[in-house]
Amino acid sequence: MAGRDFGGKIRVTGSTGYNLSLRGTITILGAHQSNDAVTNQDGRADRIITPDAPRAELVFADDGLDFDDLLNADRHNITIVEEKTGVTHLFTSAFWTGKPSSNRINGELSQLGICADSYQRLG
Repeated sequence: MAGRDFGGKIRVTGSTGYNLSLRGTITILGAHQSNDAVTNQDGRADRIITPDAPRAELVFADDGLDFDDLLNADRHNITIVEEKTGVTHLFTSAFWTGKPSSNRINGELSQLGICADSYQRLG
């Protein structure tokens, strides 16, 4: 269904009961590793594989959410649903990272992200 379509309404919900209203962007970093390259003195290239956790970076509306509650919450499941494209992102055993930054001119809350043990994309 999604194909080459992007955007539209996107909902973020936590299994602890909160709903966030996205304001700006959402970036999904779903891989469980990152790769780097090094070149040996004989010209051959080697790959360095580093395990990594799935993540997401979000910008949403500052609706008065208690930042300390969000950052101190136990691990829980976070679901991101792209209503227009039919794509769902499941972050399992997730927690919030970063240092919240609230822009008081436009109401954007940024500098927060999700880190999870597991990530799955549906659709």
